Amino acid sequence: MSDQIPPDGARSSASTAPVFNSPAVVLAVIAVLVAVHVLLFILGEGWQVWSRYALALNPVRFTEPGIPMPAGSAYWTLLTYMLLHGDWMHLTFNSLWLLVFGTPVARYLGSRRFLLVCLLAGLAGALASLVLHWGQMVFVVGASGAVSGLLAAAIPIMYGKRVMGGARPLTFGEFLASPRALMFTAIWLALTLFSGAAGWTGNSFMSEGGIAWEAHLGGFAGGLLAFYALAPRTRAPALKL
Repeated sequence: MSDQIPPDGARSSASTAPVFNSPAVVLAVIAVLVAVHVLLFILGEGWQVWSRYALALNPVRFTEPGIPMPAGSAYWTLLTYMLLHGDWMHLTFNSLWLLVFGTPVARYLGSRRFLLVCLLAGLAGALASLVLHWGQMVFVVGASGAVSGLLAAAIPIMYGKRVMGGARPLTFGEFLASPRALMFTAIWLALTLFSGAAGWTGNSFMSEGGIAWEAHLGGFAGGLLAFYALAPRTRAPALKL
């Protein structure tokens, strides 16, 4: 695989830039998530219940067409579930991790590709939850799938190769051969699986404030694949540090 460099305009804003100077697109995504949660909090329980009914992912929609649900919601909820959060802590943690891991990804890929990684990772997380809870009445909400995808996309950047004039992200082959990148991935995977096995997470984001570990795994895989599919491929000069 050829070297990967950021789009024009992103080269000078390397991973050493402070996270507080996060790209506007990252802050905008966080602002949307916060705004949705605040609005539903202000509107009260009736609208909160409606939002789950209309926007949350629920696998039973695909197997029980007779249940009350908006027409087409089985499909749009594969993405809209990311707009909702179970509580303030859920929203806060997702926003913080989005800021941390979304920042290097947005700096490297640019705004449009960053958003596409978020959407693809979130969709992958939804599909993983759908498959593992097929036909079950389980409400899944939260941007954790997308956040896990951004974490995955950030790993090749964080452990990038130093080259003349700067650095570049790991190619996929280098990622698979990098002890540090694989160790980071293994620790994240172990924590995610242990949290599910230990009962920290329940079966869904709405199950006693639990987190859908299935969406984390699906989002991670989707985000990593999306990064390598979308990252620029060129032999132009490397990213400057």
